[in-house]
Amino acid sequence: MTLNRTTGRAVVGPVAKGLSRPVAILPIAAVIALVMPLLSSASALYVWSAAAIWVLFALGTNVLFGWSGMMSFGQAAFFGIGAYTVALLSGHGLSPLVLLLAGGAIAAVAGVAFAVVALRASGVEFAVLTLVFAQVLWLLTYHVKGLNGDDGFSGLSGASVLGLSLYSDVNFWYYVVAVVAVCALGLRRIELSSFGTAVRAVRDDALRAASLGLPVRRLQVAAYGLSAGVCGVAGGLIAQHQGVTTPQVLVFTVSGQVLVACLIGGVAFWGPAVGAVVLIVAENFMFGGSQAPALMTGLLLLVIVLVAPGGLTSLPEALSDLRRTRMRKQASRASASTVERPPRVPAVAGTGTEGDPR
Repeated sequence: MTLNRTTGRAVVGPVAKGLSRPVAILPIAAVIALVMPLLSSASALYVWSAAAIWVLFALGTNVLFGWSGMMSFGQAAFFGIGAYTVALLSGHGLSPLVLLLAGGAIAAVAGVAFAVVALRASGVEFAVLTLVFAQVLWLLTYHVKGLNGDDGFSGLSGASVLGLSLYSDVNFWYYVVAVVAVCALGLRRIELSSFGTAVRAVRDDALRAASLGLPVRRLQVAAYGLSAGVCGVAGGLIAQHQGVTTPQVLVFTVSGQVLVACLIGGVAFWGPAVGAVVLIVAENFMFGGSQAPALMTGLLLLVIVLVAPGGLTSLPEALSDLRRTRMRKQASRASASTVERPPRVPAVAGTGTEGDPR
């Protein structure tokens, strides 16, 4: 966001410098998505599908955590809304894609309604309200008769999309990858738009953004609704992936896990995606067979946070800065050693003046 010196009005540009560069992760991710079924067993492909869903969940959470700077401890609420929407509508013969759209739409509406009320608070108070909202929804699953309590819903997997049966692990993998890719590219386009720039301006300095004419509250509400909608789609995908929906999708640890994914990946756009993959791989492949997988995973994540406080995606830039700093120090030392000192003229004996031959 810049200020037009001629008109004095705020000009919201497309993106900050560097955000519009091509992202090398896209072709790499496309190749991995194509070859993954050839390299993985059925059980491993099931885990990788869950990792892809968590990538979308983390990207949706980062709309708040990274874009707008709003801390939320209750993203499990919208994750669960998407999952329960898919569960409640599954018996009506609707396409799985329609169910995902319904889950995302209802989660977005719930997010906007919640944000309109909760954004009267800010900071820690707002974060606590998000946690309370998620916990209230979790309790409702036990007290609302149609939500079946601990039993939840089952038989949610299967059906077909474009003639492809989702009972096949390979078909479901490509289905998940396609949905996640479309949503992720859509989020990327929004981030690079004037809306994304305005949201980041509000994050950096809300008072200055308001003085420049930006509708701060509406931007925050819109960002919250966008985040809720994406998390709702991810929740619908997890219901279709597991085939069941229970109150476990609404527990506060789910919100904590997705925040951890954002932290270890970094707040750059693709950072939470990297963090989500690292988190799922650590839990299921690296330490899944250990006696204390949660403890081992926690220690690994602690090491990552200590080594890279800005997240894993900040490591290349940090290493580049370190290399440039070392090169500057070496250059300054070399230049200091090559500076020639002016020769000193010796004094002549028997005179009181140095260097005077008379």
